[in-house]
Amino acid sequence: MDHQAHAAGSNAERTPPSRGNALRRATRLLLAVLLLGLSALNGGCWLWEEPALPDQTPAATPTPPQQEEAGPSSPAIAGRLLYTSAGHIWLRTGTTARRLTTQAGCTQPAWSPDGTRIAFVVRGAYYSDIWMMDADGSNAYPITDNRSDAAEQSYEAVHTSFWAFQPQWIPPDAIWLSFVSHSSPDYLSSLMAVWIMHADDGGEMKRWLGLSQHIESPVWSPDGETLAFTLHLYEYGAQLRYMDAAGNVYALGEDSKEIQRYDPLWSPDGLWIAYAARQVGPETNDLWLMPSPLNPLYEGEWAPVRLTQMGTARGPAWSPDGTQIAFVAAENGAFDVWLLDLDTSGAVPRPAGSPARLTNGGDVDATARPSWAP
Repeated sequence: MDHQAHAAGSNAERTPPSRGNALRRATRLLLAVLLLGLSALNGGCWLWEEPALPDQTPAATPTPPQQEEAGPSSPAIAGRLLYTSAGHIWLRTGTTARRLTTQAGCTQPAWSPDGTRIAFVVRGAYYSDIWMMDADGSNAYPITDNRSDAAEQSYEAVHTSFWAFQPQWIPPDAIWLSFVSHSSPDYLSSLMAVWIMHADDGGEMKRWLGLSQHIESPVWSPDGETLAFTLHLYEYGAQLRYMDAAGNVYALGEDSKEIQRYDPLWSPDGLWIAYAARQVGPETNDLWLMPSPLNPLYEGEWAPVRLTQMGTARGPAWSPDGTQIAFVAAENGAFDVWLLDLDTSGAVPRPAGSPARLTNGGDVDATARPSWAP
């Protein structure tokens, strides 16, 4: 798919961020009023929290240790797993976790397709930016500039800043990066949409997909041709959608008022989508599995497979070989990273045993799904 041609031909352009661009500053909007979704702890679907107002700016996060060893009961993992804890990006290999970032407010890491770079979000009190760093945490730099030029902590600064979240690389190369952001200062038209830009420097920023409701958690199929995402519907709440290579948007599975579905992620072979579902009566949040639109099974009769029974799970991340899923879940009120083995011997992947905890009291960010690379 020609990502540049699609973006330029179908949606409006937002001026690439520039510290001296007064016009863009004038169009900034406080996104706090838009981010009124339920919190992750009580089963909500929004992948960010409502930002703090100037007089509510949180104190700086204490810098955690540079390296931590998992407990004796924590399994070793293959490959490299990124997750967010206490405002920092951590890299787990084997049974060792190492902190990659130095500044606080880091979240939502995403590996590049070749595993050499990491895109992530750095969040301030009233704005957020997309950053880039090497696989070892070095050479970190921002590729957007969403902070207002207005006086620090002023009302004007809050109302003239942009927000950017959920960076995702567009496979199979590492040229383009997608993210979620907004474009208009008008409350009714400032819907969260999918934007794309050059991964190196944030250049050629374009709105890729904008609909009549908020979009979040966009993720690309392994070939970069199909986009799955969450759409917040007025009647049904969070539901899954996908856009094909021609730009057509379809329902991904069946909508239900009793089940909200979000956090989709393609399997490495593109045949399956793991996602989180929030059910009512009693209220639970767990991981489920369905065939993707690229799977021949999708056109026939199928039923989603429940992967977890924890009631607080979300944010699935497939292992590179497709045999495990890491995810975020809460136990006793604290979120940690967990690992689920899959039985892939049959026609449909199924859970193989109970999930194992990878972190323990790690203050894991529930709004940031892990990211797994070889």
